[in-house]
Amino acid sequence: MPEPTTTPAKLEDSELQSLAVEWRIRAMQGDKLAHRMAQALEAEQRRRIRDTGLQPLPPARSSAASPWWKFWRRRRAHS
Repeated sequence: MPEPTTTPAKLEDSELQSLAVEWRIRAMQGDKLAHRMAQALEAEQRRRIRDTGLQPLPPARSSAASPWWKFWRRRRAHS
């Protein structure tokens, strides 16, 4: 397998995916260098997914604001 000559950030998405899979397979066979390379490629994949413009989830409502039993009282009142 040819060694990559560019940084993960410069690779096309499909090439990045392919190399990440190849390096992960080698890492699973015990190659420590391959483990580090697979981690770097997978980190770049995660960064790209994160940077695709997906909006972060809104913060969860605090459970302290409304006790759990009030949920049941409200549901019964509407039944």
